[in-house]
Amino acid sequence: MIRCLVVDDSRTFRAVLRGILEAAPGVEVVAEASDGDEALAAAVKLRPDAITMDVRMPRRDGLAALREIMRVVPTPVVVVSAAGEDALVSFEALHAGAVEVLPKPRGEDPRRFQREAEEIRQAVRAVAGLTLATRHRRSTARPPVVPAAPAPAPARARPTPQAPAQAAARAEIVGIASSTGGPAALERILAALPRDFPLPLLVVQHIHSGFETAFVRWLASSTGFRVRLAVHGERPEPGTVHVAPADRHLRSSGRRLVLDDGPPLRCFRPSGTHLFDSLARDYGNAAAGLVLTGMGEDGAPGVRALLGVGAPVLAQGPATSVVYGMPRVAVESGATSVELDDIPAALLALAGRASR
Repeated sequence: MIRCLVVDDSRTFRAVLRGILEAAPGVEVVAEASDGDEALAAAVKLRPDAITMDVRMPRRDGLAALREIMRVVPTPVVVVSAAGEDALVSFEALHAGAVEVLPKPRGEDPRRFQREAEEIRQAVRAVAGLTLATRHRRSTARPPVVPAAPAPAPARARPTPQAPAQAAARAEIVGIASSTGGPAALERILAALPRDFPLPLLVVQHIHSGFETAFVRWLASSTGFRVRLAVHGERPEPGTVHVAPADRHLRSSGRRLVLDDGPPLRCFRPSGTHLFDSLARDYGNAAAGLVLTGMGEDGAPGVRALLGVGAPVLAQGPATSVVYGMPRVAVESGATSVELDDIPAALLALAGRASR
């Protein structure tokens, strides 16, 4: 049984969250808290498996409570907050130790409400019981892994029969796909890369409408990188992170960025597979891919497309993934597993530069 603590200053919304969570088999709400002080006391007393936390609350707010909980009794926290002015503060909670940021479900659209409610249930199930003190631990058992050439994908997984492709001497662009736990992983990678990193980075992060602008602002301010929402028709710029807007596919065509409202691919829009497929077509073995932590299988067919043209693909390792879903299927497709703290050095190597 997953024991969850619900923290929100609204009694009405606490009741909504209780109903959402207890609709999931194996999840029990063991307590509710209306502010940060109550949350801290309940976390210490009850030692829940997971906590849902609002950020705007009276007395001790969500950020302050989160920092103290991580210091005293580290517990996986899913931030559930409103979009708009709360969105940037919600991403700042990732610095304090939260593992996911999700919107408060809104009742005016029943289908959207059910979708967002299910995402909260999935996130709580995914993060419950994480060992927060070690999930980002650097592996010292071996040196950083840098793939000289991609591992071969199974023949049946190749999009079309073709002769073995050779890896390019240097990548020209990197596509990144991530989901649950992805924002914190991206922040950590970018913070470790030099500001003059020579390649464009195209990012598909599964994120909700109303949160993407705050995500971009937070990522830029916390890393010093140039981070912006992708713009249709622009050319990818070296040393710039181009982030797919919420609910729009991002791909490359003629080495320009294309945004489209095409149907979701395996329930995802934006889709990592959609991005990877386009990079394989547009750049061939001069592209590179990276799959970070996340639930589900988004990106896997695109990984096989990249490998099929000789492009290297990295996937975050199990020791540092909040959810080892997307990276696992990427590795099963032939990607090279690399733990989080080794990814910046691997990216620099793909760019033809030694790590500092």
